[in-house]
Amino acid sequence: MILIIGGNLSTQKTNRKRAVLCHYLCLVFVMIIFYSIKTTGIKEIYLLLEIIPSLGIVLSFRKAFSVSNLWKLTHTSYKDLDEREVQLVFKATSYSYSIFTILCLVMIYVFNLLGLAIIDLIIAACLLYVAHILPASIIAWNEK
Repeated sequence: MILIIGGNLSTQKTNRKRAVLCHYLCLVFVMIIFYSIKTTGIKEIYLLLEIIPSLGIVLSFRKAFSVSNLWKLTHTSYKDLDEREVQLVFKATSYSYSIFTILCLVMIYVFNLLGLAIIDLIIAACLLYVAHILPASIIAWNEK
């Protein structure tokens, strides 16, 4: 199911790890820019700065999850996967639920400590997105 296109296997794995890291960093930058502008009262026109990390999200998604078919692997019915793929997705999903729970708790506490106690649309959308990409990220990071 996982498609590997050309090149050295270790180079592909390193590039995939870089793309996953870049993807999460861009996602963090989107939230930092948004909440910095929201809390400091800077003009909303500066929200156009969101275009830069958003473009990074799109490009790194393609490299980390689309080309490698990891997105398809983690979003395919278990009936359509072989035994190895089922075990791989199950293990990644199990880890991702634990990581996601801890991430949510940390974010809630940080937002509460910063006085941003309301979880708004941006943070909810980012958390939903992270819930979908986390299993594929774990596979991308660990698998050859």
